Amino acid sequence: MSIGNMFASLALYKIRTYQVSDIANEHSSGEYVAFRFATIAASFALLTIYLIVIAPGDAMVVSTLAFLLFKADETFADVLYGVDQKYGRMDYIGKSQILRGLATIIGFTVPLAITGSVTHAIFGMTLLCFVNTILYDVRHARRLDSIAPRFNKADLTKLAKACALPTIANFCATSIVSVVRQNYGILAGDELLGIYASIATPAVLIQAGTAFLYSPLIGKMASSLYSEGKLEFRKVFLKVLLSIAVIMTLGVIALSFVGEDSLIFIFGEGLEPHAWIFPYVLAGTVSIAILLYINDALIILRDNRTQIAINALALILAAMLSKPLIASFGMNGVNLAILAAVIPAAFIGFTKIMMNCNKQSDE
Repeated sequence: MSIGNMFASLALYKIRTYQVSDIANEHSSGEYVAFRFATIAASFALLTIYLIVIAPGDAMVVSTLAFLLFKADETFADVLYGVDQKYGRMDYIGKSQILRGLATIIGFTVPLAITGSVTHAIFGMTLLCFVNTILYDVRHARRLDSIAPRFNKADLTKLAKACALPTIANFCATSIVSVVRQNYGILAGDELLGIYASIATPAVLIQAGTAFLYSPLIGKMASSLYSEGKLEFRKVFLKVLLSIAVIMTLGVIALSFVGEDSLIFIFGEGLEPHAWIFPYVLAGTVSIAILLYINDALIILRDNRTQIAINALALILAAMLSKPLIASFGMNGVNLAILAAVIPAAFIGFTKIMMNCNKQSDE
């Protein structure tokens, strides 16, 4: 699973927001498709070598390679979703996700029930998802634009350079929690780290919910910038940010009331002495979700330098502050370290966006 996540991070190359916000059609859909083929091939080759080196046996290699094929199909579908979203057909994406979910469940459970082999089950869900991609995603994306891959070295190199810094920035942002948790595990041990992970599990819904809220609006934000200028973009950006803040605040309040008792009920009485940190976990998750939204806004503005700067700052702060805060505040030091790292980075990013947009009003 972890290797699959590594593969997806590399193969996606943080290009979806760039693709959807390419209102001027600097790159064609065919170029984005070609670039995704290139990133999938490079990621697969790199991680296959890594897997062969670290895997304990042949069975592990085969099952993991099967899972990488599943992730390859998933990441290829993502670039087709970018075409759908750019042309305002989010309904295509929703229907595809439903079909893909059914394909995953049926493709995995039926072979597993028949053969008892997890490897066969992974191949089964991979095959059905491939069929869904070819028969549904490719056909629907073709209705909107030509998706025949265009392998032009100069254009692909330009695209690789354009998204290199956002990819590194995204890696920094998604590594913040991992670094802090790793330091907590070193200081407190695996048992307490496991308890914290259990408490933090429901908070993932907050981050996923935030992306669900604003992702469909990426195209609108890009269109407002391209058609009406930075002042209109600022209005849309602030409206979305305010909506995220209000909805996430209400969600945090609601989950704070029921979350502690629910966690104890699900995971047992062993969590009770630590369940009080749950609201702080939610606060840290919300801060990261807002940082990721600011990252996407900076991609739309093509401000890669600010994006890499604020995310590198957040990761450095997380590494520097986590151990002293954990030593002082115990398990809650994990959340305080995340907040202390992310809030300054998000504030700087927000300020830079406002300054960038205000330049137009001064001209």
